[in-house]
Formats: sequence, structure tokens, C-alpha cells
Amino acid sequence: MAAAFLLGGYYLYIYWALGNDSAGQSNYSHLTYSQTEIGFEFDYPEGPEGYAIDEKTPSDLGIGLLKNIILSRTEDSLRETPVGGEGPPVIVISVFQNFMKLFPRAWADENTQYSNINLIMGEVDDVAVDGANAIRYMSDGLYVSENVVVAHGDNMYVITCQSLNTDSLMCRDYQALIESIRFIPTPEQN
Repeated sequence: MAAAFLLGGYYLYIYWALGNDSAGQSNYSHLTYSQTEIGFEFDYPEGPEGYAIDEKTPSDLGIGLLKNIILSRTEDSLRETPVGGEGPPVIVISVFQNFMKLFPRAWADENTQYSNINLIMGEVDDVAVDGANAIRYMSDGLYVSENVVVAHGDNMYVITCQSLNTDSLMCRDYQALIESIRFIPTPEQN
């Protein structure tokens, strides 16, 4: 009995020590996206198996949207989306001004066109991202989306993973991205 226990422990150790790709470990390197203007940075996988970043700075539409950061799989970023066609699943980070200092739930309820909280599936969970107040929830639309809305400083960060399958590599990378978020001083704070 003891020999079986030791043998099982040994194989469990080898399984975890030598790597377990099915547990979400990756073999690719990471880059850090850092943007002092919006006080925000995170890590993401690079290379052919990673992501390409596209930044969109909107013209002032009176909605307080400062920036959209779109992460698409590198292989998907090399393909053209047909006119009027559906694009591939992506991770989107939208940064809004939050001068009224609303909490994430209040902001999401007031801004359903950006938060998609009106398409909620299940419950809203209160969480923290790098110590900041946040909410997390699933919503449905063209793609199932996992959403995290974070209030920090004068900004509200809406971070969404759109995917066909909530167990996809993109969703696992999204979890790692959320965990890597760090808030940094903006020029106004220096």
C-alpha cells in the first residue's frame, strides 16, 4: 500500500514538475503592454501562438472612451475580415473616463451598450484586480463573453474575452491577462 502511494506521488510530481499543458501552462514568451496615459499595464503571449495588439483611439464622441486595445490571435490578425463579415474572437480592453467615481456595477448598469451587462448569463461577482474594485460576469451575444469591469483612479476599464468556447486557449490567456494587470501612475499623478 505504501509503495503504491509513493509511486502515485512520484508520478504526480513528474506530471506537474515537467509541465502539464492541459493545466494551462504555455511554452511561449510574454510581452508587457504598458500605457502611462491610461495608467495600465499587462502581460500577454507573443509570437505565432500569441497575440497581436491593435490600439484604437477614438475621436471625441462625448462618451468618455479614451482607448480600445484589441488583442487578436496572431494568426487571425494576418487574415482580412470580409466586408460585412464577422471578425474572429478577440480580447478587448476599453478604457473610459470615470470622473463621477462610479463603482463598477453602477457604471456597468448605466452603460449597458459598453458593458453588455444587459445580456448577462448567471450572476455578477465582486472581485478585485490589482487591488481595485471590479465585477466579473458572463454575457451572451454573437460570442459568449467573459467581462471584467474595473474602477481605478479616474478610469473605468472594461475587459472582455469573446469566444466560441469558454474553455478555449483564448479564455485561458484572458484569465492570465487579468491576473497580470498592474495599475501604474499616469502623467497627472506624477
